[in-house]
Amino acid sequence: MNKEWFVFKGTHHLGPFSVEEMVEFYRDEEINTQTLIWKEGSEKWDPLSKVLTFQFLFEKAETTPELPVAGEIPPPMPSAPSLPKIPFDDELPPPIPLDAILDPLGSRRLNVKVAEKKSKISTLSLVVAASFFAVVLGWYALTQRDADIQLKIKGIMPVYLERLEAMALKKSNSFELALALSLDSQTLWSSTNKPGEIFVNIQLKSIPSKVLGTDEVEVLVKGEFQNHLGKFSKMLLTKGTKFLPGEYNIHAEAREIHFLNRNFRKLASIAFFKALNKTYVFDGKTLIYAGTPREFEKRIEEYSAGIVNELLKPYQDKLERVQTFESILNATSQNYLMELEKAKTGKSISLFETKFIKEISPLLQTLVVKAQELSKDPVINEDKNAGPVVAPYREQVLLGKQIGEMASDMITRTQSFKKLSDKDKSELRTEFDKRAKAIKLQIDLNINKLESEIQKISK
Repeated sequence: MNKEWFVFKGTHHLGPFSVEEMVEFYRDEEINTQTLIWKEGSEKWDPLSKVLTFQFLFEKAETTPELPVAGEIPPPMPSAPSLPKIPFDDELPPPIPLDAILDPLGSRRLNVKVAEKKSKISTLSLVVAASFFAVVLGWYALTQRDADIQLKIKGIMPVYLERLEAMALKKSNSFELALALSLDSQTLWSSTNKPGEIFVNIQLKSIPSKVLGTDEVEVLVKGEFQNHLGKFSKMLLTKGTKFLPGEYNIHAEAREIHFLNRNFRKLASIAFFKALNKTYVFDGKTLIYAGTPREFEKRIEEYSAGIVNELLKPYQDKLERVQTFESILNATSQNYLMELEKAKTGKSISLFETKFIKEISPLLQTLVVKAQELSKDPVINEDKNAGPVVAPYREQVLLGKQIGEMASDMITRTQSFKKLSDKDKSELRTEFDKRAKAIKLQIDLNINKLESEIQKISK
């Protein structure tokens, strides 16, 4: 007898049964014309009276079947959730609760004889299911072992395609992945050495001085791998103002769905099958750039040189200005000492005064005025590293004023002598050297700080 018919009673389904058994149930009033039945290939559950196979039971009956009491027939079965196609679904009846022996009130709906048959069928079903799974496992092992991995990706540099394919073919017990950016910079492709369905969270952190920008960038990418390949078109920027091409550190956390859970979704909620899923962690680094690695190296060198030049500009400007103050100090010292050596009277120093006013003072005043302006600029004097500003412009203002005051004071001091003896000249020379050395010490400190900062940035 071909057992292929299922009976829906109350909230449960029973079966499968043969046609002969169904006829017996009908004649024993276990089922009636409105009882819902189904067999493999049917689109839905239909009343017994609407099924062509059992029309012979009603050919001699002239009376209209009694309508069921409201609530006897359950509402239409809910539609299946929107999930990927699961193989072999057409071998099972539409989903209903599995307990087919008792109704909600606890009373038996079919006799003991039928229940015993169901038990035997269930045992046979288990044997068949076990054999089926054994075949599926064998098929999966063979196909996975001999599978030829080919990644079909368009719009990506060949060097990166080769890298993705090499990762997909890599044999390793640990989980690894590779990343590559499409030519239009719109898609991030990734491959892994693990087959199957793998859900992954990838965190990318920019490597300082290895990206085309100065911002620190962090990105989160979520998605899944199917047969070694993942395609990501959306990124979540968690740090920085925009994504910058360049080198990134990778931290990935992944979950592999076992092929049984992938192909038989109903198993995924069972603890044994759920435990078959695996979790992985991967840490590494990668270049995310649409062009070739060689092209990136050239661009990063040019960009880094440009960045270094921009960073150096304020320090080089300060250094040049401080060195100019140093030159002015040296010229002032040389001129004063030379004129002092020739002078016979205090008024003879007027030659130094005239030369200082005409040649040195205008340049000194220009430097001081500019230093005052720059010292008030918040952008130039912004302390980005939350540390002391290196050789601030206000120190240049002080240097200029000290040089001017020294020259003015020494002119007045020298002119106070009517005649200049060797002793007077020695006294004036000592006083001038003391003041000039104090200014020179400040200049040297500024130059050392600036040269040290320039050397640090240039590395």
